[in-house]
Amino acid sequence: FQVREEVDAQLKAHSVDVEEGKKVGGGGGGGESGGTNENLRLRLTNKIPSIIYTSNDIEAENGEELRVELFDVVNDRIIDVTHPLSSAWIEIVVLDGELFDHGEAINHLDFDTSVVAQRPEEGPWLVGDDKRFRLQNGVYSITNLSFTRNTFRSRTKKIRLGLRIIYDSNNNYPTIRPAVSNSFRVMDHRSQLNKKHHTPRGEDEVWRLKGIGRNGKYQKRLTSRGILNVEAFVKAYQKDSRSLRKLLGNRLSDRKWKTMVEQALQYVPITIPTFHPPNVQQENLEQNAGMDQNEAVFNQNIYASNGNYEFQDQTVLDNFQDSLFI
Repeated sequence: FQVREEVDAQLKAHSVDVEEGKKVGGGGGGGESGGTNENLRLRLTNKIPSIIYTSNDIEAENGEELRVELFDVVNDRIIDVTHPLSSAWIEIVVLDGELFDHGEAINHLDFDTSVVAQRPEEGPWLVGDDKRFRLQNGVYSITNLSFTRNTFRSRTKKIRLGLRIIYDSNNNYPTIRPAVSNSFRVMDHRSQLNKKHHTPRGEDEVWRLKGIGRNGKYQKRLTSRGILNVEAFVKAYQKDSRSLRKLLGNRLSDRKWKTMVEQALQYVPITIPTFHPPNVQQENLEQNAGMDQNEAVFNQNIYASNGNYEFQDQTVLDNFQDSLFI
């Protein structure tokens, strides 16, 4: 009788192992092995802005890099770095904007049927090195990806990004739940010229600048050198722009760098005087009458704190900004 109990116990343990194997390791790349008990899932850790523009690198809100990770649902953590899937290949596709609610469990059939097809007369939706990428220790930051056209002709005017694993030729990988972003619109980059630009204040923290995420790596690198606000950023740029660029790292694209600097330079005070004491204004006019043009411009750039007003010639700022693109 005791021998029978031991045999039954071993058979039961073996059956449990088989079931667990089906959930984690069984099935082909396109199947639904394990049903809703999939342990691994791709997910985006931040959101895409509600409106983005063609030709611009796709970023998350606040200018952060869009980050993806392979998550172990059972253990509630990113997949272990020793796991072979921590360096799996991932591809990004464009999905219909209204198919999913963000955070909803996505099955592979719905995912595949919602991929927005490329029209024969048009090029691919997405361009950039990060259309396909390899996870690094289970995570990856998307920095080189952009749209080639807007979503005006799409049915809902909105789309989503979908991320799925690229299975090997033998389909040995377990079924991994794909990731789906929030919905957003893509507008032509030319319409961005009409968009109002936020003008930062000198005392604003540096993460207020485009391309610098709050508590992100760029802010941490800047604050480590005492660059805490926009004014300090501009001073550091004026003192040694190359050193500032080097501090931010070589993964910062030229486009993002120029956007960041251009916005920072807008903080420079250009104050329109609201009160002109007659005697001071007349005095300036008389002095300027005897000066050549260069001396007059210089005089207009002097801050006169006693008169409760200040001037700065717009051409000074314009010339400084133009030097960025030479």
